[in-house]
Amino acid sequence: MSPADPKDADDDDSAAPPQTSLAGLAKKVRERLGPEPDVATPAATRTLAAVVRDLKGMPELLVTREHRYRLRLGRRGKVGSIGLEYHPNIRALEIGYLNFPGADPTTVKLHRYTFFPDKGETGEWQRMDEGGEFIEDVQTALARFYPEIQDDA
Repeated sequence: MSPADPKDADDDDSAAPPQTSLAGLAKKVRERLGPEPDVATPAATRTLAAVVRDLKGMPELLVTREHRYRLRLGRRGKVGSIGLEYHPNIRALEIGYLNFPGADPTTVKLHRYTFFPDKGETGEWQRMDEGGEFIEDVQTALARFYPEIQDDA
């Protein structure tokens, strides 16, 4: 083979040994671990839309869309807000508590949730740490804005 010849020695399959059982294993793994359908992103979009829909008309509540997958909830005249965000790269919903006065600095300031499509009619977002459900935690967080209803919540 001359240096001007475009064919490399690496391209020559006749020089390689025959395939081993590893090739079959690689094929099996590719088939089984192929991309799964993304059910979390549509579920997150529906969940955030449901939060906005269900809170419509709540007195003094401010809902701000900051990004395609991020909402901020606050109450007019109150300090602090709640951030609701979906992270598509890790398929997780997040609740963040932002700037609440008098909050213990050692308390958890955010919770993340993962989607379980098998739970309930349309699936359920469960907290990644010590348990809890997304909508219930949103309700608990909103109660911080409305001390007038603390006894009813």
